[in-house]
Amino acid sequence: MKQLLLIFSVLSLTIVSADAQKINIVTEEWPPYNYTENGKVIGVTTDIVKAVLDRAGIDAKIRVYPWARAYSIASENENTLIYTILRLPEREKLFKWIKLEGLSINMYLYRHKSRSDIAVKSLEDVKKYRVGVTRQTSTHVFLLSQGFKEGVNLLPVNSEMQNALMADPTLKRIDFTTGDKLSLAMWLKKAGLPPDYWKEEVFLFKEDFYMAFGKKTPDALVERMKTAFGQIREEGKFDAIIEAYTKKFQLR
Repeated sequence: MKQLLLIFSVLSLTIVSADAQKINIVTEEWPPYNYTENGKVIGVTTDIVKAVLDRAGIDAKIRVYPWARAYSIASENENTLIYTILRLPEREKLFKWIKLEGLSINMYLYRHKSRSDIAVKSLEDVKKYRVGVTRQTSTHVFLLSQGFKEGVNLLPVNSEMQNALMADPTLKRIDFTTGDKLSLAMWLKKAGLPPDYWKEEVFLFKEDFYMAFGKKTPDALVERMKTAFGQIREEGKFDAIIEAYTKKFQLR
């Protein structure tokens, strides 16, 4: 019996080790959810993902790329996890999804506070203007689905920071940018721009947060991560992470 238990233990450790060697994780710079600080990848969602990995017994390195590259890597390779990602119809068949229940944000269109020349009442009105979006993000895909045209009224860039610079009233290369309140506030702070730089103009959609594996990933690994996420919620680790960042950014 002891010999059988020893063999089982060795096999279990081998499985964990194999997973640790094979799994890759990719994300983008999107503070406060996932971003680098002093050479470390941190953020609300990052800390949740790390807690899930720890609970699942999986050790993996997180790599940060521009979103379009991260998305391509995750969708084309097995055992590759991407976060934070929105579950869109166009993406449905490319990934195996794990919903981060309890995490969601509202996405908006913003204009520079000085642009009193801009007057819109609906998303249709916005088509007369130029919208900056980060390439292949949820807002990029959403606006394409609503009839916006790249190079006409939709200008994809690689980062939110580029949007902020392009919307400078002295340049006026774009008229609107997209994002959520907290993330844009952090970009503005990082850029040394005033907190009222943007004016909220049009609501786009509510976004639930997910992490997702490429379709080639074995279901067993996906289920293992789903189970681990459920466990960290039950153990209170999820709420503790949210509370820590709430205090850090003084949201209450």
